[in-house]
Amino acid sequence: MGKKTQRRRLPEDLENNLVKNFQPRTDKQRFFVNLIEDKEVVIAEGVPGSGKTFVALATALSLLGETYKKLILVKSVTTLPDEDLGYLPGDQLQKMEPFMLSYKWNVDKICGEGAFDGLLKKKLIEILPLAFVRGLSIDNAVVIIDETQNLSDHTFKTIMTRIGTDSKYVFLGDTEQVDKKKKNESCLNKVVDIFKDSNIVGTVEFTNEDCVRNPIIPKILEALRTRGM
Repeated sequence: MGKKTQRRRLPEDLENNLVKNFQPRTDKQRFFVNLIEDKEVVIAEGVPGSGKTFVALATALSLLGETYKKLILVKSVTTLPDEDLGYLPGDQLQKMEPFMLSYKWNVDKICGEGAFDGLLKKKLIEILPLAFVRGLSIDNAVVIIDETQNLSDHTFKTIMTRIGTDSKYVFLGDTEQVDKKKKNESCLNKVVDIFKDSNIVGTVEFTNEDCVRNPIIPKILEALRTRGM
C-alpha cells in the first residue's frame, strides 16, 4: 500500500475525544481500516453483521480535521422512484432521516449518545440524497455511500467522477441484498471485479467468517442460500 494518510488535528473541542468506542475486531476489519486510510476510493462488499458500516464510520470520523473537514453520508433510497423524495414531509434532512438511522445509531455507538445530532449541528456530518451527489464536486471530505448494490453502472460511474481534491469515497454494499426489480442491474459485483487487483481503488470482501454481530446470521444466510433465496 501507499503512504498512510497523515492524521490532522481535530477542532479543539473534539480532539482526542471523538471516536470513543472502536477497535477493529478482526484482521479483515483492520485491513479495511488501512484501505480507507491509504486509498482515495474503497469498495467494501459482503455479508450483514461484518461491521462494514461501523468500521467505515469510525475510520472516517478519526480522519476529520484540516484535510478532511466533514463526513458526508449518502444512502441509495431505492424504495422511492428515481431517488425522488419529494412526497415525504419536511426539508431535505427530515426526508432523509428514516433512511439514515443505521448511520445515526452507529455514530452514537462510536462517539457517545447524541453525538450524531451534535456533529450535524457542527456541520462535521452532512447528509445528502444520492441524486444530489451527482451534481457536486466534493472536496475535503470523506464520503460514505451505503447500499451500493442498488446502484446502476451509470449511477456508480457518475458518483465516482464527483470526487474532488483531498477527499475519500467509501462504497458499502452486499450483493445478496439487491433491492432493484432486475437484479442484474446492480453494479457492485462488476466494479469489485474490475478493481480487485487494481492499485487505483481498494477493495475488500467480507464473508460469513467475518460476521461479528450474532453468530446466527451466517447460519441463516447459508440456509437461505441452499433454498435459492
